[in-house]
Amino acid sequence: MRRYLPLVLSGAAALAFPAALAWVFLHPPRRRHAQTPRAGLGLDYTRARFLADDGVRLSGWLVPAAEPRGLVILSHGYTGCRDTMFPYLRFLNAANFSVLLYDFRAHGWSGGQQATLGLTEPRDLQAAIRWVETQPELSSLPLFLMGESMGASVSLLVGAQEPSVRAVVADCGFARMDGPIQKRLETLFGEPMGRALAPATQRFGERLLGTSALRIAPEEAIGKLAPRPVLIVHGTADALVTPDHAHRLYAAGGESATLWLVEGAGHTHSVQTAPDYAERVVDFLEKSITAD
Repeated sequence: MRRYLPLVLSGAAALAFPAALAWVFLHPPRRRHAQTPRAGLGLDYTRARFLADDGVRLSGWLVPAAEPRGLVILSHGYTGCRDTMFPYLRFLNAANFSVLLYDFRAHGWSGGQQATLGLTEPRDLQAAIRWVETQPELSSLPLFLMGESMGASVSLLVGAQEPSVRAVVADCGFARMDGPIQKRLETLFGEPMGRALAPATQRFGERLLGTSALRIAPEEAIGKLAPRPVLIVHGTADALVTPDHAHRLYAAGGESATLWLVEGAGHTHSVQTAPDYAERVVDFLEKSITAD
């Protein structure tokens, strides 16, 4: 029996490690904002508090424009928080858009202990929309959704369900959740080890979530946004959510989707890489307002 013990222990370790990785993926360390809009950008803001329909408390900021042309709700990426969206806030405010930034569940100052990589996060964005609808100064403004990475995918999922959304800007969003899990593991452990760990890690994660990662599929939802416009932005050097995700979203989006590939940009870096990023996004939003 003793001679089999090393095999038993190594087998147990082989199962325990991906199980632990899956748990860590769903319970990421919290990054809380380092600066407020006033301290970081010199912009006045008010605090926003709202509840998701499953009771999770969510925290955000409203940054109003003096003469707003519309309202943009910004959704951050996995392991991020609301101040990671400041590069977008800066140019949107300069273009006279009011902006609502918030922390997803299990991120920043929001409640909740488990991130779900896009499964329950749509409830958070929907709660933000419901809050906007209760604010007299906001409810009549054209409403836009914009996000990066997981926030981009959530924006597509929610935009497809919410008829009040005028248009969506999705920066480096995934088409389906399963691929980015392997890419993140490859980033952490190298390509061979990450590829080997991915199947078991995904299976354990799916057990914790109670569903398949394949169900988190913006490419199945984006077509429901039509005829409302969608701008899909993606860096050609994105190694985490590879550009094929953008092509899949574009193909599924139909005639109302526009694809912009930013040459040389890594994951979430298009806003820093493309000199005309702000101009192109603002132009897209302006055309969405006047499309009626």
